Amino acid sequence: MKRNIYNPHNNFINKGSLGISSGSDDLPAKMKAKHLLWTAVVVIGASLLSMSCNKDFLEKPNGGTFTVDTVFSTQINADMAVARMYNLCIPSWFPRDNGNEMPRPDMLTDAVYYIYPTYSWVGLTNNAAAYTTGNQTADGNVDRGGFGSHYSGIRQANIILKKIDEVSDASQLWKDQVKGQALFCRAFQHFELFRQYGGIPIVVEPLDGTKQLDVRRSAVKTVTDSIVSWCDKAAALLPATWGPADFGRVTSVAAKALKARMLLYVASPLYNTPSNMAAEIAEARYGDGRDSVLAYPNYDKERWKLAADASKDVIDAAIAAGGALYQTGKAETTPRTDNFEGLGDYEAVFNVYANSELILVNTAHMWVANNGWLFGKYLMSKVRMGAWAIKNNVPLEFAQLYEKRDGTKWTVPLTATGNDFTTWIQEQNLDPRFYQTFAYDGMWYNSQIGTIPYYIGDGGKSPTTDYGRSDAGEDGYALETYKYVARINNRDDRNFAWTIFRLAEFYLNYAEAMNEYAGPAGLPTTYLNMIRKRAGMPDKNPASVEAFREAIQNERSVELSYEGHRLNDLQRWLKAYATLNVALHGFQTRANNSSGTLQRNWKIVSFMNRVWPKKYYYLPFPNAQISNNYLGDGASWLGQNPGW
Repeated sequence: MKRNIYNPHNNFINKGSLGISSGSDDLPAKMKAKHLLWTAVVVIGASLLSMSCNKDFLEKPNGGTFTVDTVFSTQINADMAVARMYNLCIPSWFPRDNGNEMPRPDMLTDAVYYIYPTYSWVGLTNNAAAYTTGNQTADGNVDRGGFGSHYSGIRQANIILKKIDEVSDASQLWKDQVKGQALFCRAFQHFELFRQYGGIPIVVEPLDGTKQLDVRRSAVKTVTDSIVSWCDKAAALLPATWGPADFGRVTSVAAKALKARMLLYVASPLYNTPSNMAAEIAEARYGDGRDSVLAYPNYDKERWKLAADASKDVIDAAIAAGGALYQTGKAETTPRTDNFEGLGDYEAVFNVYANSELILVNTAHMWVANNGWLFGKYLMSKVRMGAWAIKNNVPLEFAQLYEKRDGTKWTVPLTATGNDFTTWIQEQNLDPRFYQTFAYDGMWYNSQIGTIPYYIGDGGKSPTTDYGRSDAGEDGYALETYKYVARINNRDDRNFAWTIFRLAEFYLNYAEAMNEYAGPAGLPTTYLNMIRKRAGMPDKNPASVEAFREAIQNERSVELSYEGHRLNDLQRWLKAYATLNVALHGFQTRANNSSGTLQRNWKIVSFMNRVWPKKYYYLPFPNAQISNNYLGDGASWLGQNPGW
């Protein structure tokens, strides 16, 4: 397999770009020289970054010699500022090297369950336990890194936009391409803020990093127009692909993808609310003119057309640049194989590095995978790390979103029991993506682990193993997600990159938006079924807007599972309150050797009751920001979101 090269990040933070990939061993001599230069930039950049805190990165440290002018005096120095911008602005959800990291963004939803309260410390820095029990506070919300962290990235991008023309030894083309990357990064961090808080302060100048942010919240329309404009400008400055020596940078296709995602969000009911859904969101609105920072004042179907056109632009641009839905030629993973050749289409998308479907990815975790031990691996999956790991339990309620192979619904009564879980779950003949996403008791996982023993032991021939217990004791929870968890190629973590944009999302975005605008006939159904065909599932042909809406929302939940979409999707559809106020359940298995043959007796057990108040549709701003009285109107309204 080809590997990425070091790039201008103080890590492997490579964005896989439409199948163009190269390791340094594949580079000609001239490119290798440039690669060595980038490596030097990374090392020097790491030293520079260690000299000052984030917000003062480009300020002169006490006793130091680096200033803004020094950094932007030469291209190699400016590259360090670009590297810092990528580190601050391009996200990854792989757990990092500390015990309280959030292992999966979907732990905030119905898609994954960590034993509560035993593992309430998991994601402590993101306040996940408080969130899922309905106890989130303004000073303990789930914005990863905190409100101010986004503005650190924005400030870095703005400094680059202001100073990059001063680099004396760089070509104008290079400067323009850096501007394109900075515009994208600024847009991305404004989007990250918007998707959590609604209208937020728009910052287009490098504010003094030592002073309090003092810019008022902007209306949804203003935020949208700003992000779309920056994405358009970035796309005009950036190439659709990069050569191998520069593999890992934002492309024009990625800029179009961010624009399309933003327009899809703001066309959705949370921001573009139809009159028949107004009551659903009333508790999370002010009921007066301040609502402009939360939603458009009126529903407009044309917003769906803008979203559809933007997604189609991504599809066309990606294909023109050599991108495609990645396919191996078979929907199902070959049983009892743990090599690349055995992968089915869907599992291959996440295991074949830098494949044609990836538009933008982040591989920051790869530096650690190559150079050291990462505690975060233990948060990713029990099946990955064994004894000390945290099992990524899958609730029954989410598992049932996966259909049977014939396209019919799969439901399990809460009173159901059985004698042979492994055979039973295989005989359900579910969507191939189910078996390529979830590990289950009795599954052959790979040559190192063999068959997974998630069961509670029988006390005799089949005792409880590390897989069947947790810090809470023997749990026997029998279903775990292993997406983004090493299974093949000797469990090599370097096969993975965190997906930010991939082409399949925009097929689904386009289908969703076109259905809302013009109904399901024609292209919406075609694009939905292209995703289903790749997965090995039969076509769907919903006849009404409502039936297609249900189909596309379910398809998106399955296809994009565990990629960080679920919470925002449920919110923008105004389905979060109904879906996330839920009692979660799971499968539990117990070994039974009484007949001389191991069986896995199973039943449904309770996980927890999740609580999701309607005020959660928008995150609260931290109290310190509210008390500084700059977010609101400067008089009677301090700018806090409703309910907080």
